[in-house]
Parts: sequence; C-alpha cells; structure tokens
Amino acid sequence: MSKKLLLLGLCFLMLSSPALAWWITPELKQEIAEKQKALESDYGNPFAHYDLAITYAYSNHIAEGWEQLKTIHEKFPYFAPMALDRYTAEVRYDPTNWKMRYRLAFALFFNGKKHAAIDQFKKIIEINPKEVFAYGYIALIYGEMEEVDNGIKYVKKGLAVDSNVAALHLLLSAAYYKKGESWAGFWEGSEAMRLKALGY
Repeated sequence: MSKKLLLLGLCFLMLSSPALAWWITPELKQEIAEKQKALESDYGNPFAHYDLAITYAYSNHIAEGWEQLKTIHEKFPYFAPMALDRYTAEVRYDPTNWKMRYRLAFALFFNGKKHAAIDQFKKIIEINPKEVFAYGYIALIYGEMEEVDNGIKYVKKGLAVDSNVAALHLLLSAAYYKKGESWAGFWEGSEAMRLKALGY
C-alpha cells in the first residue's frame, strides 16, 4: 500500500465512529461476532483475518479492520494472490452478494488492480445503494491515484446517502486542500469535527 493511501486511510478511520446516523443492525453485530469467533479458533488462517477485516470495513469498525489487514500483510505476505483467486470465484458463483464483492474489491486493490477495485465498489453500490462506506473507499483509491476530482464526486455521492458521516467530510476536506481550495477544505474539516463532537 502506498504511503499516500495509508495516510488517507488513517484519516478516514480516525474520524470513523460507531455512532453515525448510519447504524449497525443486529444481524451485522452477529456477523462480526461469528467472524471474531472463527478467527479465535483458527488464528493462523489468513482467510479468517481477512474475513473479519472486511466485515469490519462495512460495519463502521474501520480501525479494527485496518489492524487485521496489517496483521495479514505482516504475517502472510503470500496471501494477496490467494485472496484474489478465491474471491473472484466466490463473486462469479454469487454475483449479487455485495459483501463478497467487498472482499474481492480489497483483494483486487492489494494486488495492484486499482481500477478493477473501484469497479467492484461501484457494483456494491449498484446492489446496495445505501452502502455509504463503499463511496469512501472509492474516493480513497481515486485520491491515491491523484484523481482528486473523481474522489470528490464520490465523497459527495456518499454524503447524499448520509450527510452525517464525519469520515466522509474529512475525506472531502483532504481533497479540497489537495486542490488548493483551503477555505472549502477548512469548512469540511470543521464539519467533520462538529459531527465527531456530536458522536457521529
């Protein structure tokens, strides 16, 4: 992962909070618990780490997911192509499963296939238009590729789904600063901090 994406990702996760206007369903809480239990019983399995990490990614537990992804990168450096093979097959078998497409999107990204990863996140949104976090990941990848205007477009689309996601406002702030639009960057950063203070 590049340093630029790492920095943006850290900013994204720092302002992410489980108390957004978006809320976690009981089913999603149960899914997390099941993935945690699976990891505890098979800690040496990189797929167990990855499965939990990506579940966190669409459950607004971004910091925890990031920790799992770092663990995979450090302990299982051979894992990326294995993940790509597996989740390509899984999505081919069940193309409407947006959660499986999350796993494929990240696998594509970690194999250097950034545009293909973006395409998967876009397909996630087609399947589940309210999946607000997918917009943020698209924006992060566009920012990492220096396509700031495209990143801004997708952050705004995400904010149209849920304007109270502090992390999206922070991404928009970073994008504006990158474009030299400091007032807009300041405004969006202030909005991110306001929402964070309110528990969003």
